Amino acid sequence: MSVFLQRFIQNKKYLLLLITITIIMGFLFGFYQYKNTQPGIQQFFHFLFYFNIENYENHYQLYLVQSGMMIFICTYLSTSYIGQIGLLFICFLKGLQISFSIQYVVMNVQIHFMMILLMLCEIILELIIIYIIIYIGLYISSYVSLVNFYIEQNFHIQSILNYRLNFMIAALIFLTLSLAFRLYVVPLF
Repeated sequence: MSVFLQRFIQNKKYLLLLITITIIMGFLFGFYQYKNTQPGIQQFFHFLFYFNIENYENHYQLYLVQSGMMIFICTYLSTSYIGQIGLLFICFLKGLQISFSIQYVVMNVQIHFMMILLMLCEIILELIIIYIIIYIGLYISSYVSLVNFYIEQNFHIQSILNYRLNFMIAALIFLTLSLAFRLYVVPLF
């Protein structure tokens, strides 16, 4: 088993593949399950997009709180060997949120080309944030389980702190870009 974990950590493309599959599964499940979901849960996942349209309700603060909590929870889960399951569940929920938000926009707003382009940009920014946060979290969590269960060595605390700092910096940079896009670019259209 330790050989599997060592190869898994060395071949980091498997982490990206795992994240991609989980997001796609959440996305497809969201389209399948949208009509059967309770209204409170639907409403919580509706407001991913930000539009400058009269009949569309924007929840900028909710997006900021959700993203901040996601970064905090992913940081916490990356310190545990069992956190891999939680991190993948967050990927699944993000795919679910993207599909719920797309369905909400399609049902309540008249779609035109510029709106599709803005939605695509916001989805890409959101996916970049998810990939960065979950990728680094899964890598650290895999390393923790490798060192705890299979290799008799000490943690390289300096490298783990460096990864965690890179994790936080990258997540905050892309969250700031996403927020700036929502506040400054979207209102232009």
